[in-house]
Amino acid sequence: MTSVVVSSAGTSGPRGNSILTGTGTPSSGTGIDGDWYIDNTTPTALVIYGPKTGGAWGSGQSLGGGGGGGAVLSVNTKTGTVTLSASDVGALSSTSNLSDLGSAPAARTNLGLGGAAVLSVGTATGTVAAGDDSRLSNSRTPTAHKSTHATGGSDALSPADIGADAAGAASTAVAALSALTQTVVKSADEQRISTTTVADDLHLYASLEANSTYRFSSTLLFDGPETADASITYTVPSGATGGWAPNAGTLGTTTPDGSAQIKVAARQFGSNSDIGVMASSATLAGIMALPRGIITTSTTPGLLRLRWSQQTTNASPVTLKAGSLLEVVKVSGNAPAASGINLDTPLALPSDQALLAWTGDPNDAGHVTAQSSAGVAGRITLTKIQIRKQITWTNVWIGLAGVDTAATLSNNYIGVYDSNGNLKGATADLSSQLVNGSNAKGISFALTSPFTAPPGEYFIGLLLNGTWSTNTFTLKATGAGVTVNCGLSAPRLRYSNMLTGQTTLPSTLDLTQQTTSIINTGWASQWYGVS
Repeated sequence: MTSVVVSSAGTSGPRGNSILTGTGTPSSGTGIDGDWYIDNTTPTALVIYGPKTGGAWGSGQSLGGGGGGGAVLSVNTKTGTVTLSASDVGALSSTSNLSDLGSAPAARTNLGLGGAAVLSVGTATGTVAAGDDSRLSNSRTPTAHKSTHATGGSDALSPADIGADAAGAASTAVAALSALTQTVVKSADEQRISTTTVADDLHLYASLEANSTYRFSSTLLFDGPETADASITYTVPSGATGGWAPNAGTLGTTTPDGSAQIKVAARQFGSNSDIGVMASSATLAGIMALPRGIITTSTTPGLLRLRWSQQTTNASPVTLKAGSLLEVVKVSGNAPAASGINLDTPLALPSDQALLAWTGDPNDAGHVTAQSSAGVAGRITLTKIQIRKQITWTNVWIGLAGVDTAATLSNNYIGVYDSNGNLKGATADLSSQLVNGSNAKGISFALTSPFTAPPGEYFIGLLLNGTWSTNTFTLKATGAGVTVNCGLSAPRLRYSNMLTGQTTLPSTLDLTQQTTSIINTGWASQWYGVS
């Protein structure tokens, strides 16, 4: 049998790998290949080596540890112990107080701030006012300055500044509105005796514009014998249409509260309607007729007239009493219908002769102006004319009383100035027409450019140049002479002269410089018409 001897201690095998610790860098004799070594010289900055290979430890690597604080491998491309500034991470420096902004204007825009955000406080241009600025009465209320906006103030407001009409516009508008209604009141009794032919009433008529529509009504108080009664009608301008109804009792009306029929059938203009009449008594004033109608005029202006007579001839009068009236209201058209002047007058009107305005009835223009060329040539004579409703001014009419066919004329004009002295329209040179013998009559001259003339005062300017025989070349005029300006002074003289040596009409005139030097030597106010 083989004997086995067991030793009390066996043979030791090779050492296994370990993680070693110590202080400082490990020496080559420390540890074996495969070991790791931790240098714990600084517990908060441990450094590990390994694994040991070929008897060498190689370079140590930081573990941080113990709360960190050691260098990192890389921060924003920085290695080792990293200290970052604001610019390293694209931030603004707190110590720069925003002075390092890329664009301050762009920043203000992005923040919604205006230009005032960078202005200094002060009193000069380009600064902002402080809340207690001395220019303010206190920090809330601006210094009172209403008085400076008043007329004559240092910064007076104009009507246009506050959306108001210019001075005088309200008066013009009121005048235009009032002109839409004409109310004519009969000023005296008028009779018809032993006649059945209708005739114009002396008082009850009104002017009508072309191309307009009107309504009218009358209140007529008749007094006379029932056996005479009355016939009435209305006439209108040529081409006008519409109709009227008498609104009056039938013939033979004798009982004040009887059963007479009221005539309401519409008549054509110019067609008579017979109506009943009653005599006045202790209890009766007569009988009332209330005619009404509508009118649409055509291209011809003119008059609406009441015409009347007895219905049955009678030696006892039928009377249309004072206080009877005619009211005419314009309801459509291009311009106010009437001038607003009381038409209870027998005087002629411009519309009677198809004119828009005139300086006076041409029937009164009997005086003939006679002035030498030496006294008149180169001067501008001004005749004022009143326009009471808006018109389109196209022509100026004159009375050419005498023509000197042997005269030598050049640079002769007629123009129209407004009340501010602005030339609104003028004719071409009239020299050839003023020496034409066939023009010795009432004649019109066209403005080169018609214009719209609102209500107001205008001045017709006449400029003559050349040589002529004093008593051969003459114009129709009034005989008023200097009395035409009674109560007036420049710039509102009705007849005046201005300037010398003129060959054209100036674009403006200073009407405060009106004089009467020519008038005083016999150059009377010329007659003018407008169409």
